[in-house]
Amino acid sequence: MFTSQIRFGTDGWRSRMDADFNRTNVRRLAYAVGKYLSKKQGKSVIVGYDTRRNSSVFALDVASVLGAMGYKVQLTSRPTPTPVVAYTVVRTQALAAVQITASHNPPIYNGFKFIPDYGGPAFPEITSEIESYLPEGDVHTQQLEAQRFDPMADYFEFVSKNVDLTRLQGLKIVTDPLYGAGFGYLSTLLSRFGAKVEEIHGYPDPEFGGLSPEPNRENTRELAKKVVESKADFGIANDGDADRFAAVDEKGEHYSSNMLVLVIADYLFRLKGLRGKVARSVSTTSKLDKLCARYGIPVVETPVGFKYLAKELMSGAVLAAEESGGIGYGWSVPEKDGLMSGALLCEAISKQGRSLKEVWERVQDELGEYHYLQYNFPAKEELKARIERLRAQEIERLNGIPVKTKITIDGLKLVLQDGSWVLLRPSGTEPLIRVYIEATEQRLLEELKKAADKLILG
Repeated sequence: MFTSQIRFGTDGWRSRMDADFNRTNVRRLAYAVGKYLSKKQGKSVIVGYDTRRNSSVFALDVASVLGAMGYKVQLTSRPTPTPVVAYTVVRTQALAAVQITASHNPPIYNGFKFIPDYGGPAFPEITSEIESYLPEGDVHTQQLEAQRFDPMADYFEFVSKNVDLTRLQGLKIVTDPLYGAGFGYLSTLLSRFGAKVEEIHGYPDPEFGGLSPEPNRENTRELAKKVVESKADFGIANDGDADRFAAVDEKGEHYSSNMLVLVIADYLFRLKGLRGKVARSVSTTSKLDKLCARYGIPVVETPVGFKYLAKELMSGAVLAAEESGGIGYGWSVPEKDGLMSGALLCEAISKQGRSLKEVWERVQDELGEYHYLQYNFPAKEELKARIERLRAQEIERLNGIPVKTKITIDGLKLVLQDGSWVLLRPSGTEPLIRVYIEATEQRLLEELKKAADKLILG
């Protein structure tokens, strides 16, 4: 069983394992990767995988195909986070990596992520060329005894050189990898620097405890409960492949990356004196722009998808953020990294001598209250078509407020005169229409939700 219609989306090719994400199609795509890489100098390729059902099997299939094509394949010896695999590509000067992961998607999904030699998401021109090499039928190959390795120690050394964790002594932290590939990573690293760390859900579970491995408010309730019960200072959660993160404070309150990027950026710019341009996706909080303006830091707005942010990091951005949990850094590879972000949050809290809640409240006092909402509709064709029609229309007011700017780099974003905004866009990773709203107060957020629903539903 196979399909010739394999297409890379926002971040790799993802599909359901009860549909077309199967061993035949994984081997076909691995062969296409091998053909793409054949024009380049070198033979070393990294292959990694997450904790999903059959991810290790798919990874071995990729290694077998590439090995039969003459590549020297190094296969991770355990489920490994995507940012660790990306860093390893650059550290070892490999040609590229293939990471088998569907990141935060539900357990029935899996994914094939191609990471080029620069250690970031593959750009569309690369993935289009790979797609052009897809064979029509299965690729038969001999089973390979791939060279196994664990990049954890080298990654820890890299993080320790770029994040100051020397003041963690006495901090009590709970980590939650949500049964994903990040198990054992933050808990081990932070413990080495004197923090008292407890890890929950710290083992592989292909079903992710019955949840989608996304560190949102609902999925971090157990983390919040553990933080409160154990009187910890805060908790950090990662998604299924640990490229995203979130946190909870000592009261069990959830902090999205939209909030945490403000805490981290404030620390980097105000206390560490970091300077340089910042990039954010069109769905990320505009509070980041306000914070950057205080320090004369330019902000670049991009479509959703870290491949766009990666280009900004590669051209000199010091920080790149997306609302869905991913932050990347100019001193690292151009990939979002939930482990680096978790460690940097620990540095920011430990160096300021305040709780996460206190640090956040000070940031809010300076930037204004944070009111943000994201929700979804099923991706029906009529809704997609309606968004396209709205993109072409003149919209002068929303909820009675003048529209200041219409942005169409990804879906439709209406920025209102008071700084509030609404964004409608089809997801690139799931069959959903996503709606994002940021407002200056809670009452207005609720009103804009009604207005956004009317916009998209008619």
